[in-house]
Formats: sequence, C-alpha cells, structure tokens
Amino acid sequence: MNLSNIANHLYLKFILLTSLLSLLSLGFSSDTQAKVWSERKFEKTILSIDKDLNRKRWKSVINRSQKALPHCVELYSERALSCLFILRNINQSYAKMHIFNPDNSQIKTAYRLSAEVLGKTHFTTYNARDYYYKYLIFTESYAQAKPLLNEFIDIEKSTTNDAYQLMERYKQLYALEGLTENWPAEEAALTMVLKLARDVLGEESEDFKAAVEALAYNYCTQKKYYEYFELIKEEQQEVSCFSEPSS
Repeated sequence: MNLSNIANHLYLKFILLTSLLSLLSLGFSSDTQAKVWSERKFEKTILSIDKDLNRKRWKSVINRSQKALPHCVELYSERALSCLFILRNINQSYAKMHIFNPDNSQIKTAYRLSAEVLGKTHFTTYNARDYYYKYLIFTESYAQAKPLLNEFIDIEKSTTNDAYQLMERYKQLYALEGLTENWPAEEAALTMVLKLARDVLGEESEDFKAAVEALAYNYCTQKKYYEYFELIKEEQQEVSCFSEPSS
C-alpha cells in the first residue's frame, strides 16, 4: 500500500469515527430529553409522596423523592421550593427512621438551600440545620459543627431568648471548643454557662458547680493561675489544677 492509499484509508476512518461520535451524541441528547418528566408526571409523583408522608411510609417517600429530585431540578431549578421540599422530605424520612442520609451532600445542600431561599429562622431551615449539626457530631466533624451551633445560639438570643435553652447550647459549645482544643473559646463558652446556670438554677445546682470546676480547669490549662485562684476563692470550691473536671 503506497502513501496515497494509506492517507485515504486514514481519512476514511476519521470520517467514519466522526460520524459515529456525532450519532452517539445525538442519541444521548435524545435519551436525556426523553427521560425528563412532564410537569403532569412530576405533580402526580408529588401527590404520591404526600400520601406516603401521611401514611408514614418513609422508605417509599425516600425512593419516590430521590427519583423526582433530578427531574424537579431539570424542570425548575434546585432553588425552587418544590425541589427544596423534596430534599427536605428525603432527609426527614431518614431522620424518622433514626438514620442519616447515606448521601451526606444532600444533608449539607438541604441546609444551604433552606438558609438561602427561606431564611435562617424558617422552621424548615431549623430542621435542616439540626439534622446537619447532628450528622457532623456523629461523624466527629467538630470544627464544622461549631458555626451551626453558633447560629442556633444567635437565633435563640434574637427570638425566645430562653435562658435554660441557651445554657444547654453553651454547654454544647464548651464541649466542642474543648474537643478542638480552642481553650480561649472554651473559656468564653464556660463563662456563659456559669452565668446562665447561676441565673436559671442557682449557685447550689450541680450545673453551676460543674461549670465552676470546668472553668477552673480551663484556667489551669491556659496557665491563667491568677484567674484560677480568684475563681475557686470566690466560689469557695476546691478544684485541683492537676485533675480534669468530673463533668
């Protein structure tokens, strides 16, 4: 085979390959379009999901919702309320079964979209934040959990301002700061726990005494010995600098 024949042969192979790729591309495009649901089919599926929710058929809610979600995004957008509520239904159904959504990206996305579209104080956002927060604690992602916990605290302060609820939240924050060894931030959280425990439960309560002990140990960790001695003197509580708090 001379050079001219080789060139012609290669050119024909190139044309054939190009035509084939073009046909395949058209085929995939056609299939994708065919798979997109009509609005009528989507609305029917939403009604079926609502029935499953009312009957507490959580697995069925998850299965139908997972199938509907990409079509919802295709028909509208991921920020559309319909799509946002489908995502909420998926996560809440897993929560009802006391397990976490194995697709953790949906847990984060549900919170992000709810906060952006509905606002941080909306009850849907609250539930999405709570589920995401619990997931981060479960997976020991403590640093990532702290901003969510601070949001809970800020919202609590600006709404009901329930002192007992705030005390419980600051306890959680103190624990997270300790787990991430952020001692100044732990000190700030413990100072709030101490104040709130005094206001809500009184100085004789176990919560108050535990907060004094934990704050004293925090001062020792930071080598703030003056603050340590002042605290145990003022609260008349014996706390050793060389032992961790009992709670």
